Amino acid sequence: MNSVEMITSVIKRFFGSLSFKLSFFAGVITFIAVLSLTYHAISRQEQALIQEKVQGALKDSEVIEAAIWNGMMTKNREVIRQIVQAIGTKENFREIHIYDNKGILHYTSSVGDGLAIGTDSAAAQNPLLKNLADNTAFKYRFVEDGKYLNVVNPLRNSASCSSTKCHSGPDRERSLGALELTVPLEGLRTKIRDLKLQTILFASALLVLISTISGLAIVFGVLPPIRRLQENARKMAWGQYTPQGVPAAGSDEIAELTRLFDEMSLQINERTRQLEQSRRQYRELFEQVPCYLTVVDENYHITASNAAFKAEFGDQVGRSCFKGFKGRDSRCANCLVEKTFADGLPHRSEETWSLGDRKAFVIVHSAPIRDNGGRVSEVMEMALDVTRVERLQTQLNRKEEQFRNLFENVPCYLTVVDPSFRIAFHNRLFAEEFGSSWGKHCFEIYKGKDRKCDKCPVAETFSDGKSHSTEDTWHHNGKEIHVLIQTSPITDESGAIVAVVEMCTNVTELKLLQSQLIILGETIAGMSHSIKNILAGLEGGMYLVDSGLAKGREDRVRTGWEILRKNVGRVSELVKDILYASKEREPEYRECDPARILLDVYDLYEDMARKEGIEFVKDIPLTLGMAVLDPNGIHTCISNLVSNAIAACAAVRAKRSRRIVLKGQAQSDKLVIELSDHGIGMPQDVVEKLFTKFYSTKGSKGTGLGLVVTRKIVEEHGGRIEVESEFGVGTVFTVVIPLRQPISITA
Repeated sequence: MNSVEMITSVIKRFFGSLSFKLSFFAGVITFIAVLSLTYHAISRQEQALIQEKVQGALKDSEVIEAAIWNGMMTKNREVIRQIVQAIGTKENFREIHIYDNKGILHYTSSVGDGLAIGTDSAAAQNPLLKNLADNTAFKYRFVEDGKYLNVVNPLRNSASCSSTKCHSGPDRERSLGALELTVPLEGLRTKIRDLKLQTILFASALLVLISTISGLAIVFGVLPPIRRLQENARKMAWGQYTPQGVPAAGSDEIAELTRLFDEMSLQINERTRQLEQSRRQYRELFEQVPCYLTVVDENYHITASNAAFKAEFGDQVGRSCFKGFKGRDSRCANCLVEKTFADGLPHRSEETWSLGDRKAFVIVHSAPIRDNGGRVSEVMEMALDVTRVERLQTQLNRKEEQFRNLFENVPCYLTVVDPSFRIAFHNRLFAEEFGSSWGKHCFEIYKGKDRKCDKCPVAETFSDGKSHSTEDTWHHNGKEIHVLIQTSPITDESGAIVAVVEMCTNVTELKLLQSQLIILGETIAGMSHSIKNILAGLEGGMYLVDSGLAKGREDRVRTGWEILRKNVGRVSELVKDILYASKEREPEYRECDPARILLDVYDLYEDMARKEGIEFVKDIPLTLGMAVLDPNGIHTCISNLVSNAIAACAAVRAKRSRRIVLKGQAQSDKLVIELSDHGIGMPQDVVEKLFTKFYSTKGSKGTGLGLVVTRKIVEEHGGRIEVESEFGVGTVFTVVIPLRQPISITA
């Protein structure tokens, strides 16, 4: 380095040093402050001097006005001119002018300067001389760049003046004219300029003095602790600074800054230690995490990989990611690394890799690694081998499908009920019977109730966590359904019961079969007794016929034959009921009048009812029109009902009216037959079993087939049968049969 460069370097260091800057700026600030204060003081002083000059000019104008007043009163123009000339020659005045109120110049101290007496040319050039007749205010201005002060003092009109001979103007005029003085200000300006120069010199000297003193104070008082801070900061940057245990002495800002620096150093050292520890932990985590980790640069080259990746694929650092462990010649079609470089966001995908002789299912995640500028410089790619999980998921899906098929196709009603007794799931059979019932209460769907059942097995399972079973009877869509109910709890991971599976098996047919078997046994016993009685009657009848024939007694033959005929009728009736009940008989439809069938039934049973003391009433028109029916079937149907009504009325032991009414009418296209009796009646549980095979209210005297046959005949005609009964009051049977009109044949 030559001497010039050395000098330049020294100068740069000097002017760039903190001591120079602080001292220089302190001096500059002081310099500016002194100049500002001095300028303000000089400005105020200048204004005061100018105002003093104005006041002096005013006094001078008043002195001149007083001097010329006598000449004006005596109208002695020569005296006035001499006074003006005499005063105007003094150094304090440049010129003196006297004007009348019309702006006409009458007297001047500068006649030799080309001013014309008796003209208004001078007044026209001075704006202070406008409207002299009305303007009586004292006015002044600065002319020629402030070198002169121009003062105009009006000559006011007074009462004494207007009454004298000096002028003839009216007393209403406020001003007689004006006295104009022009005073030089050169001495004043020179004085002010000298003050400004002295102020600048003083401020400059003060700048040098303050800068020097400040510089020395900074060099010896401020820079040493700052240099120590600078050296400590350099050591801290290299990680070589450890604060001393004793805090820095002093109470000034630098001492406080030193203490704060030491405290900051302690915190930085602690943070550095924690950062280094975290870095080691992250590095260990990167190496030991049980998945494949790689770091890929913008050229898709692997820059780092963890132990699991190296164990599976070897050292692939420097190789392309798609070639190193995927065996491809180009990037993948759905490259997560490319996407992350493009948008700077994490991405996820599921892929299948070939690892030697096996296929691996992996879940791949990509995450950006940014540089200090926030730009994505590398991408971390994490791949988790989930082959075993995938296989387990496949097996689980298969099991779930099997369970779903089992759940859906099991031949019983399956529901899953939550703690609020709402149905969360149900199977196909349940939906077919009860419809879609998601979210509805189980007791509402099963039993049509608005509250939980009293002995609810679901509630018991929720309470004790055990399985429960019970039998129940439902009434749904007018049908009675017998079910076996089994409940089981569903628990979560903690063992808490979250739902209950309710399995309801429909055993209605089994119950019906069981009931029918019981009734069948009872009926067979009753039928055996009836058949035994019929056989006994037949034997008795045969005996009478044989003995009558042998002895030639015709009366015995007739009696025996009547017994035989009656018992053969009973056998025929029993066989027909059995045939109807077993569906072995086919209806024989033909054209007939329903009224005739009803009247025949009435005629058949009217005598029987009368013998039992029962009033049998008919409400049947002579004709109901021709229709296509099975007359024998309808006859049997109504006969069964009338026979049962007579038996019900005969069972009444109390002395009250026993009455049977048979009605028949055609309503539009329907035949309506109503049979009401004031018999013993039936309770509701008996009414519900009336049309069950082999169930009889007559005990051993009935077969239990009569009403079954009756309903079968009605249903064969497409009709319906309804029953209303109240125990101890009576019963009403209503049969409704659609009428099929006969087909008319025209020739």
